[in-house]
Formats: sequence, structure tokens, C-alpha cells
Amino acid sequence: MADSQQPRQSGRLPRLFVFSGAGLSAESGISTFRTGDGIWSHANLDEVCNYLTWRRNRPAVFRFYNQRIAECGDARPNAAHQLLAQWQHAWGTERVHLVTQNIDDMLEQAGARQVTHLHGDMISLLCTECDYRFPASGAGLDPQAACPACGQVEGVKPGVVFFNEAAPEYETLWRIQRDMTAHDLFIAVGTAFEVIAPERLLPPERYGRYERNFLVDPSPRRAECFGVVQAEPATVGLRNIEPVIERMMMGG
Repeated sequence: MADSQQPRQSGRLPRLFVFSGAGLSAESGISTFRTGDGIWSHANLDEVCNYLTWRRNRPAVFRFYNQRIAECGDARPNAAHQLLAQWQHAWGTERVHLVTQNIDDMLEQAGARQVTHLHGDMISLLCTECDYRFPASGAGLDPQAACPACGQVEGVKPGVVFFNEAAPEYETLWRIQRDMTAHDLFIAVGTAFEVIAPERLLPPERYGRYERNFLVDPSPRRAECFGVVQAEPATVGLRNIEPVIERMMMGG
């Protein structure tokens, strides 16, 4: 259903909030950072992802993230990315909010028009001198790229949020938690909740097995917070709940 054909919002139609983690992109061949044999089990965090030390390790930092970009070079959006983008296209960005911990751009490549990246992304650079974020040019991150706003080079870092660095988009997350109503839908997909617990995502009245809380993950954790649990990969689990999501989004 295109946006132009969308029913007028009466104030009673629910919104859909989707919170995704690395499991959403795992089926696209993108390595996870934490789960199992993840990237953080091999990399030195203090060297490549610490805001307090990154300047003295700047060459290693850029080398590390350019390696991640190269590894993702052949990755393509999977059916889960495509379905989420389809839902946002169908019901609009005012009703479908996509919030991800992932730093890839698979959702955007799938056609999503608005995605909140809580931990930044690998397709931008951030000037720490003037706080200006700008798109990377070319296939990787250029360590010699100058900030278009202030001309700084040495203060420019990858657009990924490092440990000990402020994460401004968390304000969006807290605003969603405050604004979520009993009528809205919430889906957590592909996350182990190691960084952000369900209690920091859901308003208190939705704690427990609330019927409009959905969890999709092959090894679900914190299942006691969700009324519907799909112990499946993202592509399978989202398709399984697609009929009920569409019914509820239409007011059913």
C-alpha cells in the first residue's frame, strides 16, 4: 500500500517500533560484533573503538573500519531488511520507526527511508572538533578527509559511536519509550539485549508478556518480556508474524 493510499490517521491507528541488532544482518553475511565468534572476540577494543584513545591509534582505527567495510562489500539486504523497508513504505515514517544498533546500511539499501542508527554507521565520518557528520566518499573511509565545515583532518573519525563516546540518538530511543502507547506494536529482532535491556526500551506498563511485544531471534533472550516469541532467524520470524502485524497495523 503506497503512502498516498494510506488511510487517514485517526489517532487510533497503532505505530510500529522495530528495534534491531546484529541478527538482522547476519543472514546477509555481515559478522556480528558480540555473539559467538564475533569481531570483538578478536579485536583490541581499546585500540580501535575507544573514544579516549582513538586519536593516538588513528591509522589502526581507520584500517579496522575499512576492513569491516571491505568485508561487507558483497553483502546485500536480506528478506528481513526488505520486509521492514516495505512496512515503512506502506505505512509511512510517522507510523513505522526503525531503530537499529547496526552500523551497516542494509535497511537503507533495502529502501527504508528513515533509520535511527543508535551507534552510528560505517558510511559517514564525524569531525570531533565541530561535531559535524558528513558522508564518506568512495568505497572506504579516507583518513585524510577534511571536515567540510571546519577543515580539520586529525579530528575526523569514522562515524561509528565508540566506547566512551556520547551517543546522541539514544535520546530518540528514550523519546520512543516515553511516547509508546498500549496500542502500539514493538518488535525486537536479532538482539541479545547485551547493550540495551528491554526495560530501557519498553514503558513499564508493557513489561511482561504483552501481546503487542514481539521478539524474533533464533536464540531468544529475555523472552519473559514478550507476548509473541519467534525462535527463528530474522527472515523466517518476521515472515511468520507478518499477517498479525499487518492486521494490527490496520486497526485489527
